[in-house]
Amino acid sequence: MPSSREDMEKRRLGIVEILKGDKPVREQKEIVERLLEMGIPATQSSVSRDLADIGAFRIHGRWILPTMDEGVVFEKVAKHVKEVRPAGPHLTLLVTEPGAGALVAQAIQEARWDEIEGTVAGLNSVLILTREALFQKFLLQRLQVYLRDNGVEDKGKP
Repeated sequence: MPSSREDMEKRRLGIVEILKGDKPVREQKEIVERLLEMGIPATQSSVSRDLADIGAFRIHGRWILPTMDEGVVFEKVAKHVKEVRPAGPHLTLLVTEPGAGALVAQAIQEARWDEIEGTVAGLNSVLILTREALFQKFLLQRLQVYLRDNGVEDKGKP
């Protein structure tokens, strides 16, 4: 369903409002239905694209948004990340500018992202540990949101 930029923004704001509400959302079709109740036309495919673009992800069977402040610290150091790639099913490697590894690792730790167990900082890299492969997928999606405008090479698209 082709839509104007204004329609897209209205739909995305509606999605954010729905996901921030008290009632958990388990399926994209629930979002489509709730948007229609709000007077906002949407298709499942447009909602799917919007969810990806706003950084929403599905965990434990429900759609959630990253908290509004959790990435603020990381956003400030994201410019120092040069490459992202999986290094196994539970490990993700961030290659940073020379000397920025500890700074980026600290920002990630301060963000307190649920999917991360810990980080190991090197001079020019950060190794991020996740509990399982599914959490690594969430991490890679989250990093894509923060890094896509910085021209970062992503070798681990989920």
